[in-house]
Amino acid sequence: MFGKINNILMFVLIAVGVVFMLLTMTSGLTPDDKFCTDCWEANGFIYFSYFLLIGSIIAALVGVVMKAVSDPKGIVGSLIGVGGMLVIVGISYALADGTVLKVYGPTVTETAVKWSDAGLYTFYILFALSILAIVYTGVSKFFK
Repeated sequence: MFGKINNILMFVLIAVGVVFMLLTMTSGLTPDDKFCTDCWEANGFIYFSYFLLIGSIIAALVGVVMKAVSDPKGIVGSLIGVGGMLVIVGISYALADGTVLKVYGPTVTETAVKWSDAGLYTFYILFALSILAIVYTGVSKFFK
């Protein structure tokens, strides 16, 4: 029963998202429009995106809590994964350089640049690890 409700809700949210996307794409807004007097289509799509983001975060947290209650021993793997991600983000933050270049403009702070660099380093590390995992899987299957 719960799975059926999830599927129905998923298709409803997809349909609403497609409607907002089409309204935004056909609204006639151009990149040259600096000031928009009637942007309800674009604003609706942005607020719908915020709603989906908050809803997915809540659903993920509820799922983790339900998994922890139903299978407390199974949560150990999840905690190891979260710990590994935190270690990677910590290493990335330590590698990040917070140098603000003149190209960035006067509003960019050193903290913003440092976190931006940390995000890029995190992406690079995870990308490299995923490539290594793919290669390892292929090689291990070859020798089995």
